[in-house]
Amino acid sequence: MQSDNVQLFRMLIEAGAQPGEDFSYDLGQGTCHINERGFILLQNTFPHIDWHEISSVVERDLDGPVKTLNEYLGVDFALGVLQRLQQRLQQLPTNEAAWYVHQILGGVEQRTGIALYQLIQRDLPVDTCRRLDQLLKLTPMTPCQLWIEDLVLAAGGSYDDIEYDGDEVLLSEAGVALLTQVWTGELEIQDDLAA
Repeated sequence: MQSDNVQLFRMLIEAGAQPGEDFSYDLGQGTCHINERGFILLQNTFPHIDWHEISSVVERDLDGPVKTLNEYLGVDFALGVLQRLQQRLQQLPTNEAAWYVHQILGGVEQRTGIALYQLIQRDLPVDTCRRLDQLLKLTPMTPCQLWIEDLVLAAGGSYDDIEYDGDEVLLSEAGVALLTQVWTGELEIQDDLAA
């Protein structure tokens, strides 16, 4: 393993990333793999480093995981998420938008292997990318549940699968199933909508 990789692993651990979960090393190819959460932790802990420059040199199959999930769901999930994310970044107050992007980026990549951050950098306008980068560094964040709605809809659900009760989001059985196909993280999921 090259000393550069060892240094990168030290930085990842210092940033709070979990070995084997947020990053790993492929001995056969001699490559380092970092998920979205690990990348965000690096950005937040070491803001003086241009991580976008470094990550742009790393080649990654962005379209393979997208194609696999789209075929499984029968909808263009990534396109739906990118459209909704772009729209929400224009609508939400800053601290809620920060919560929204952290939930979407971290949970989707961890569950699906889709590198949404890199897709955003590749496919969305520069001003959206700049806003996203600002939001990823922002604290404190204000909880916002709209990300749940957007993921369920992007995964092929409908508004019938989602209901709001104050700050609570209630999902139908189909809505819960779709959310768990495209997102993982800490969330109390209850199937509350009656059929």
